[in-house]
Amino acid sequence: MEPRAKSSRGENRRLRKAGWTPCVFYGPEVAEPVMGKIASKSLERLIARGRWEATRLTVKLPSGEEEMCIIREAQRDPLTGDLVHIDLLRLIRGRKISVKVPVRIQGRENSPGLKDGGVLESVHELEIESVPMSIPESIDVDVSALTLGEALHVRDLSVDENVTLLADPDEVVAIIVVPRGVEESSGEEESAEVEVVAKGKAAKADEEEA
Repeated sequence: MEPRAKSSRGENRRLRKAGWTPCVFYGPEVAEPVMGKIASKSLERLIARGRWEATRLTVKLPSGEEEMCIIREAQRDPLTGDLVHIDLLRLIRGRKISVKVPVRIQGRENSPGLKDGGVLESVHELEIESVPMSIPESIDVDVSALTLGEALHVRDLSVDENVTLLADPDEVVAIIVVPRGVEESSGEEESAEVEVVAKGKAAKADEEEA
C-alpha cells in the first residue's frame, strides 16, 4: 500500500489511469482512516481467485507498519467493470467480526432430486461472526441426499465452534424444486384429463335420456 495524499475525483481518476486503485484502511482502534493506493494488477489477481470477501490479508501501511485486514468493499465502474476503490477493514486477533462468506455446494452428482430432473436453488453467501483466524473460506453445503422438494436450512449446517451463523435458522440455504415448465405441463395434462372425463359423463347421460 503506497501513500495517497489527495482525495478528489480528478486525482483518483489520474491514479487509476496510472495503474493504481485508491484505497482506504480503517477499523477498530484506527484513529484516522489511512488513505493509500494499491497496484490494480495485484488486486485484480486477488479478486479473480474468488472468495476475497473472507480472505485475510496483510497490508503494509505507508508508515511501515503491517496490519491484518480484509477487503470490506470493492467498488467497480458499472460501465467498464474496472476497480474504482477498495475499503480495507482492520482485523484484531481474537476480536470477532461479522463477514459474508461464500456458500459452496457439494454432492450435486449424487442428489436424487437432481437425478430426477429437479433444479437446485441456493443462496450464494451467508453472514457469519468469527474471530479473524477462524474465518472460513466458504460454508460447505452438502445436497447429496436431497430429493425433489427437499431443502436444507441454516439450522442444518455445521460450522466451526468459533463461527456463528447470523442468518435466521429457518432460512432456506438450498432446495431442489420441480422445473417450472414441468409443473405447467402436469397441470395442463390434468386439465385435459378432467375435460375428457367430463365429456364422457355428459355423453353417457345423453344416452340414458335417449
